[in-house]
Amino acid sequence: MTTSSSIDSKQLQGFIPFDYLTAPCIEDLASQCREHFLEKGKILFKRGNEDNECHFLINGDIDLADENFNITKIASGSEDNYLALDNSSHIHRTSAITTSECKFYSINRDYLDLVTTWSQLSEELEEQDPDFDDPEALDWMDALLNSPLFTRIPPANIQKLLVRFKERNVIIGEVIVKEEEKGEEFYVIKNGRAIVTQGDGHKEKTLAAIQTGDCFGEDAIIAESVRNATVTMASNGSLMVLDKVDFDELLKKPIIKSITLEELHIQMDEGDSGTVLIDVRHPQEFRHDRLKNSENIPLNHIREKLKKLNQDFHYVVYCDGGRRSEVAAYIMTESGFNAVCLTR
Repeated sequence: MTTSSSIDSKQLQGFIPFDYLTAPCIEDLASQCREHFLEKGKILFKRGNEDNECHFLINGDIDLADENFNITKIASGSEDNYLALDNSSHIHRTSAITTSECKFYSINRDYLDLVTTWSQLSEELEEQDPDFDDPEALDWMDALLNSPLFTRIPPANIQKLLVRFKERNVIIGEVIVKEEEKGEEFYVIKNGRAIVTQGDGHKEKTLAAIQTGDCFGEDAIIAESVRNATVTMASNGSLMVLDKVDFDELLKKPIIKSITLEELHIQMDEGDSGTVLIDVRHPQEFRHDRLKNSENIPLNHIREKLKKLNQDFHYVVYCDGGRRSEVAAYIMTESGFNAVCLTR
């Protein structure tokens, strides 16, 4: 593999999907490309073979032969040369034979898919938040200290937190947390980009694009359970990492407050109409055993429902064992809501 300095980013921009990616994304991808050459009459790939790379023709001419020996000629300077060669799937439908000396840029298809997925997801976030891709607005420490979460933390804890965070360098394609694995660390992206997914293989679903200043990993620590999603780096970068012991002491303990059922009844009897009771269990559990005047927002939907809730209200969240309500209360507090857990 050649060094990234030999890869011409401008040549990459002549191909889809590089033509719509940002300069940092293209630089990330260029660092993962390999430049290689083939003489006339050589085979780049064979029909029916599995290939984990995408190949872009930079210089020269090539023939693509299908199962019926129909030939499609591709020249590097032609208008038809704007996609990776025979890239409709990871198993080639054609064979590629050079008809002149050729130069190629090749890249792992998973890396390419990772970065292009992040880029498309981030377009929606940019529309919602003009500062989403502004480096000056994305300092990780500023993002933390300006979040609603940190207004609930004693100043002494903030100082301890910033000391106990450990920096970790990461690379594009690196899986930071994996779904169904036990969670022991909390992360803040110091610089770089990542995507959040659920499921595996053809069932994989992309949930979000995150970048500098964004946090992840807290749900599994609070619930003392396995990860509910996978986070994969979509660029090189660095993370600030806090272990479970420090997270529990400095973040979870001062933030997650509780209220007893008796205290709730007193509060409701006094006519506090600003109190909203939320059950974060599954709908089946809610239908079987629910508290009066409560509404059901399952934990796995709590984040998407936040924008419909009124921050002027006081929220009391509950489940059965307490773990799910603790996660929900943390998520809501992190987003600026006044939320406590109900102990039953």
